Amino acid sequence: MDHFHYGFFILLGLYHGVNPGMGWLFSVAIAMQRESTKTIFVSHLPIAIGHLLSLIATIVIYYLISDIITPKVSKVFFSLLLIGFGVYKLIDRSHFTWTKMNVNNYDLALWSFLMASSHGAGLMLIPGFNYEGDHMIHHLEHFGFLALGVHTLAMLITSIILAFTVYKLIGLRILRSSWINFDYIWSFVLIIGGLFIFFV
Repeated sequence: MDHFHYGFFILLGLYHGVNPGMGWLFSVAIAMQRESTKTIFVSHLPIAIGHLLSLIATIVIYYLISDIITPKVSKVFFSLLLIGFGVYKLIDRSHFTWTKMNVNNYDLALWSFLMASSHGAGLMLIPGFNYEGDHMIHHLEHFGFLALGVHTLAMLITSIILAFTVYKLIGLRILRSSWINFDYIWSFVLIIGGLFIFFV
């Protein structure tokens, strides 16, 4: 796997880290509640674990289905899945709201897993796993897990930097006056990813 593909996973990791829906905003809120800078760093470990588990589950399912059906059918199926999920996220603006603020590490990991899954984070990585002729286990051992690790590390570093900066220098007030709708960006990236698989 060349540097271009690893760059793809790193860039998506940076994007996931910037997206407040992936964890940094929640981390800041917990840190402010507990008045502890250390909480920012501690809370990101279960967030990263939940995110990674969601990615692994998505990619494993992708490979299992890809090994059963032909590459041509697989290509069409997953491109339509990405496009369909992107359109769905454009229409459905709901989020998980059940999580209480007094959370433990298990709550954070579960919340992160559900958020990453609901946002289609694993689906966005599928174009980077587009391959032909390689067995699932072999491909995961020699590339997949490393790529997911690099991606998660990029997400983790970006998220921690943002959370620390917001907590120390800006505060949550900026979120009331300046806000980027990452859900819309996320939806369009999913659609573009599906088109990429379909035509490339």
